[in-house]
Amino acid sequence: MSPRTKEQNAAIRGEKEALILETALGLFAKNGYLSTPVSLIAKEAGISKGLMYNYFKSKEDLLQKVVFDKADLFLDFLVIDDINNVTKQEIINFIEGNFSLLVNEQAFFKLYFSLLVQPDVYSLMGSEMMKMFEEIIVAINNYYEKLGFENAYIKTRYLLAVFDGVGMHYIVDPDNFPLEDVKKMIIEQL
Repeated sequence: MSPRTKEQNAAIRGEKEALILETALGLFAKNGYLSTPVSLIAKEAGISKGLMYNYFKSKEDLLQKVVFDKADLFLDFLVIDDINNVTKQEIINFIEGNFSLLVNEQAFFKLYFSLLVQPDVYSLMGSEMMKMFEEIIVAINNYYEKLGFENAYIKTRYLLAVFDGVGMHYIVDPDNFPLEDVKKMIIEQL
C-alpha cells in the first residue's frame, strides 16, 4: 500500500474536523456548552481526546468554530447591492433565508439561543459575533431610514427581537408553531 497523498490527508483531516464539529454541535445543543466535556465529544465522534486537540486548541476554540461556521450562514442571506439604498426585496430575501435556516439548522439555533442567555459563555464569541450583527443592523436600519421611519433604529431592533422570539418559539415547538404564517406576517409589516 502506498503512502497517502497530501490531498488524501487533507480530505481525511477535513472529514474528521467536520465530524467533530457536528458532534460538538449536537452535544452542545443537547446538554449545553458547560455540561459537555471534551472527552464526551471525542467519544461520540469515535476519536481520542488527544486527537481532538490536533484539530482544536481548546473547548472554547471548538465552540467558536461551531458557532461561526453556522452563524456565517446568517450573512449569506444578507445580499445588499448598495448599503445606502437597501430594498424591500433584499430584506425579504434575508428574512426568508433565515427562516429556512431556522428549519434546517435546529440544533444550531438551540445552541445559539442557549448561548444568548449565558453571558459568560456568549462572551467567548468575542467581538466577532457583534460585528456580524452590526452588518445586519446597519442594513435593516438603512432600509427603515429610507422609508422615512423617525425611529429606524428602534424599528430595526424590534424586528431583530421578533426574529429571536420566533426562533425560540419554533425551536421549542417546531411541530405546532405556525412558522410560515408568522413569516408572512413579518414580511407584510415591512
